[in-house]
Amino acid sequence: MLYNMLKEERHQYILNRLGENYRIYITALSQELGVSDDTLRRDLVELDEQGLLTKVHGGAVAKSGIPHRFVDRLNTGIAGKQEMAAKVIPLFKSGELILIDGGTTNLEVARQIPAGMELTVYTNSFPIVNVLMNNPKIELIFLGGKVFASSQVTVGISVYQALQTIRPDWLVLGVCSVHPQQGLTAPDREEAMVKRLMMERAQKRIVLADSHKLNKAEDYVIASLGDVDYLVTEDAEVKSIREHWAKTSFILL
Repeated sequence: MLYNMLKEERHQYILNRLGENYRIYITALSQELGVSDDTLRRDLVELDEQGLLTKVHGGAVAKSGIPHRFVDRLNTGIAGKQEMAAKVIPLFKSGELILIDGGTTNLEVARQIPAGMELTVYTNSFPIVNVLMNNPKIELIFLGGKVFASSQVTVGISVYQALQTIRPDWLVLGVCSVHPQQGLTAPDREEAMVKRLMMERAQKRIVLADSHKLNKAEDYVIASLGDVDYLVTEDAEVKSIREHWAKTSFILL
């Protein structure tokens, strides 16, 4: 046991443990550090308020640590995004209606759609519109609304109302974090609400998540993993998910 730590030392110890295990439990930490459960709860609340972790019942889970701004993510992990997007494209068939949410990985999906594939694509993402607008075989509909500049998407009541009028064959959802217990989460409440409705409206739901998004959680819930039909990740992560995550209903690609 590690007794007599200063609060700052406890906080760093907690963050280090999260870096190793992605999740910590108050009861176990209480024994390790020789402090009360109430003290640790206060520590976790402080760290959550600082945006360094996500407090959950009985403990905490790590945040993704990836930048929230679209422009800061655009040129990171390009090879992994291309690898994941290539797994998604064969799922689509000509004549289908696809809803593509914002995100840099989803942008790569849009880039890889074959020029000759006839699709109807709805999106709330400005970059995805720019990629698809010159594809003659795609009927492209932009979901206009309030601009959420950091993610380069639209949100708000106009988007919400438009989504209620469609029933897409596929949704390609953008997420910041995917956790086996906490499910799909996002750092912004309004964006999470739009994503939640997207999940409800779609017939089949695809989530692409690289290693930086797995086993992490943000503050606002989008959906549970049970609502996901396909979870797409890097080849290097597939084995780890199969070994360490509880059995789930989604197809892992």
